[in-house]
Amino acid sequence: MACCGASLTPLAQHAKSLHTSRADGVPMHFPMYTVSLDTLLEMTKVEPHEVLKAKDMLVDFKGSMGKAAFVSHQWVAPNHPDPEFKQMRVLQGALQEMKMGNLQRIPVELVSEAAEGHVKPLPTSRLLSEPLFFWYDYFSCPQKDRVSRSMTSLFSPEGESGSKLLDAINSIPAYVQESSFFFGLVPVLENPHSSNLITPLTWQSRGWCRLERTCGELAQQHSCIMVKSPKDVELMAGTCAFLRAGCGPVGEGIFTVPQDRLKLGPVLVAAVKRRMLSLLRAQDLPGYRALLNQQHILLRGMTCEAAEAFLEMEDPKPACEDSWGSSLVRSFFHQNGFRNVWETDSGGWSPLHYAALKGEPLLVEELLKIRADPNQGSKKVHPAIGQPAGTPPLSIACIFKNNEAAKLLISAKARIASRGFVRGPFNCAAHANNTEAIQILCHAGCSPVQTNLFGISVMDGAAYHGALEAMHELLSQSTASALNPTSALYNAAMGGGSADVVQLLLEMRADMNAQTDEHWKRTAMIRTLYKVKVLQHRLGKVTMVSKILYHAKGATPLMIALLTGQHECASALIAAGADLTPRNSRGWTAADFLQGHSAPEFLREAFEGRVEACQRVSQLSRGWVQLEL
Repeated sequence: MACCGASLTPLAQHAKSLHTSRADGVPMHFPMYTVSLDTLLEMTKVEPHEVLKAKDMLVDFKGSMGKAAFVSHQWVAPNHPDPEFKQMRVLQGALQEMKMGNLQRIPVELVSEAAEGHVKPLPTSRLLSEPLFFWYDYFSCPQKDRVSRSMTSLFSPEGESGSKLLDAINSIPAYVQESSFFFGLVPVLENPHSSNLITPLTWQSRGWCRLERTCGELAQQHSCIMVKSPKDVELMAGTCAFLRAGCGPVGEGIFTVPQDRLKLGPVLVAAVKRRMLSLLRAQDLPGYRALLNQQHILLRGMTCEAAEAFLEMEDPKPACEDSWGSSLVRSFFHQNGFRNVWETDSGGWSPLHYAALKGEPLLVEELLKIRADPNQGSKKVHPAIGQPAGTPPLSIACIFKNNEAAKLLISAKARIASRGFVRGPFNCAAHANNTEAIQILCHAGCSPVQTNLFGISVMDGAAYHGALEAMHELLSQSTASALNPTSALYNAAMGGGSADVVQLLLEMRADMNAQTDEHWKRTAMIRTLYKVKVLQHRLGKVTMVSKILYHAKGATPLMIALLTGQHECASALIAAGADLTPRNSRGWTAADFLQGHSAPEFLREAFEGRVEACQRVSQLSRGWVQLEL
């Protein structure tokens, strides 16, 4: 029965009432100290807050002064973020490339381009059109009484400066909100203070970096400028961050001091609540629904309660009695502004999609009882989640590791094959490194070797996203040869090819020197994409996808890794003995792909005949301890 009436739902009415109200500012408990672009470029070492303040080099940033950039980075040493000035030198180099006009656009990185075709490159003129100021934790936050934090939490203030540091930490959401740009400083560097490697993957896995990135996404900074080297700068879309190797909730990140994880919970909850209210004020109901039902994911690993919904269930009577079901469903519809189970919102999602995101099994079960369609595909790319049109609820459950909900959907006859989807349930489980979902789907009859519309296999997707645990699970469900490790190695070279991923694929007998064109032309869909992108590239519309496909014929995995700036993957291939001499169909060797890039020293040495540095980097990235002989 059609829903009676077309009046606004209580949620829509509430959002409309908020639309003209004054937005609450994000509280800032400590001034936003920054340095100007010119000051940053003149630095020869990274000095603490107190030193720069005494030199009168810090600027208390206000929006009227220009634009601010928030710099997120991984600390190299316990008491100093960059003792050898290697990370900062990379950022300086990238900014100099922009100022000199050598880098006029920041291209969209491959995962974001593939997941969200609407993301556009960022003109660097937008960064430089106004005075630019940089927030960087070591010189923007008090450091005077900071001691080794291997045993002491940052939330154990000592004296006045300790409390000021705590105030600055609690102000991180405000700093991000005030910033027009969010930088991830992620070069591949050896850590001189321990036997490991600093990489984009380790940055994504650190709890503090996850907090900063999440605050950026909540502050509508949906894109992160990833600085890998002075000439390898990419734009990463925040809406597909959960598919990346190492990414995940703040509470499941790595913390040197475990209790910091618990203390950050209130900071994150407050940021989530502010963002939800902001979305309601903007009458962005799909964005609000996405965040309301995603809270439990953002807060995994933290012992704190999610922000309460903004509507009380005052009147339990539905507009249409026969379409609402149980009190649980009525409450869900009320809080999410739905009228019935078949409705699709302006973001292209049905109630069951949001329930799969929420992951509450009883809610999913109740919606299925009132005839929710487990195979209903989304109508468009969701603006806040980023999944493509046609995505079914089961894929959403698999992406966000709501595995009990996934079981219920499967029992309700949700389709499990991936062939009819760009991102079917099995592909999504592998992308998200969801080993339990892989087991569930295999038990339900899924084949580990199935492919999607583009001929991309589940193992290809897992390797592309650096999902090492998922790769191991797939291997336990099939045989190495059936999983086509050579194809997966090409995908690893394009995306999340850590040294561990490369090593596993080589152990599965992947051909590291393969030169094949078949990988790029498996299905009609990928052949069409190949032709279109190569033509676009020739006409000057250059993207990361077009560059890869233009050079694909005859390219080796090493060539692809160098082309996409996957420096850790390239070092692992070279360390394993990859041949540097083959040429692709354009006549390019691997060395040619370094032209125009500022490759790390360990890669430059390899092409001069010295591979020892690549071998050391590969060992460090796999957690091996290098002993002095």
